[in-house]
Amino acid sequence: MPVLSQQTVLVNDGDIKLYKRARSSVWQATFNIDGHWVRVSTKRRDLEEAKVEAKKQMVEYQFRQKHQLPVVSKRFGDVARLAIVEMKKALAAETGKKTYLDYIIVIERYLIPFFGKMLVTNIDYEILRDFDRWRVEKMGREPKASTLNTHNSALNRVFDEAVMRGFLSNSHVPLLKNKGRESERRPDFTLEEYRSLIRSFPSWIEKGRDGKSREMRLLLRDYVLILANTGIREGTEADNLLWQHVHVFEEKGKKYLELSVNGKTGRRDIICRANTMGFLKRIHERCDDINGMSFEALLKAKLNKPVFRLSDGTVTKNLRQTFKAFLKEKGLLVCPRTGQSRTLYSLRHTYATFALVTDGMEVHTLAMQMGTSIKMIEDHYSHLTPRLKKDMLTGPRYEIEVKKGEENQSAVLPNDEDW
Repeated sequence: MPVLSQQTVLVNDGDIKLYKRARSSVWQATFNIDGHWVRVSTKRRDLEEAKVEAKKQMVEYQFRQKHQLPVVSKRFGDVARLAIVEMKKALAAETGKKTYLDYIIVIERYLIPFFGKMLVTNIDYEILRDFDRWRVEKMGREPKASTLNTHNSALNRVFDEAVMRGFLSNSHVPLLKNKGRESERRPDFTLEEYRSLIRSFPSWIEKGRDGKSREMRLLLRDYVLILANTGIREGTEADNLLWQHVHVFEEKGKKYLELSVNGKTGRRDIICRANTMGFLKRIHERCDDINGMSFEALLKAKLNKPVFRLSDGTVTKNLRQTFKAFLKEKGLLVCPRTGQSRTLYSLRHTYATFALVTDGMEVHTLAMQMGTSIKMIEDHYSHLTPRLKKDMLTGPRYEIEVKKGEENQSAVLPNDEDW
């Protein structure tokens, strides 16, 4: 609240108060419009001129209120920062969506730099078109439809904040459209490439220097195998995975491994491939602070400790770089089908591909397991349709002579002996 001078004048039967800030000769005015206190500068030093200007501004704000225009105008940057504060509060209280993290990045990197100094009430379709052109220049390419969805959601989050605070009316929020290019096929690994990948780990680990370098390689191997056998998101979901989220249950004499993961779509429970338990046990055995108890006791203890960490409990942020260096050394960095560089996220796409083609998993089940929509699965894996419909497309089969040793082998994931 500004420090006011003792000189204060009431105008219009007390509806308007004129005052001067300390060390200022210009008259300020304040009045109440529909429960909102409006403070404006009359930009006048003469009292009588200030009274006339204050009355004009009050009439203008009354007109805005009557015609459902925002009572208070604010700059976009100020409202955007308020939205960021509210999203961070929600994330800290674990009531906010994980996508808020993406919205905050978009707001800080794209929205505030472009819209920041504009009044939130002045953003119209023409300005949005200018933003579209500016964004393409900044990104150096036409954004994908999925990218525009995130940007639009972030922009709407700022508009929602403006409406909630009375800076903007619902009727004046512009409708955002998505005309982005279709998402490209994402880089994954074929079964042969995946087998080559995992069979390269033992010798690569042996070449690692003793100490942290070797530990990083050991952790990366299990990290890769767990991503490929569960479909969880690297980074968000993997980083949030604690030992208390690992659960083993038994039904009809069979044991099942269940993980409770928390990512961009919230918390969900997933069932892992059978060999995943062996990878978790290896991590457990390497950790000095928990390997004194059995694996079963570890799970029963529900420890609030990260799963993916080094033997001394350190959580590393360098697995992405280490994986990239490993792929480059093994000649597997660039996906020959997409021309894109593979990343740890490629293992999630590999999981989806194997689930659809090899396991014959139904799309709805896969979407639930991966924490995404059926449409997203259909959009990103439509290229697999010929493989999924291979029997239909092949047509009737006729008996042919097969030479000994050339029998078809089923395309299944390698077993534990191949790791």
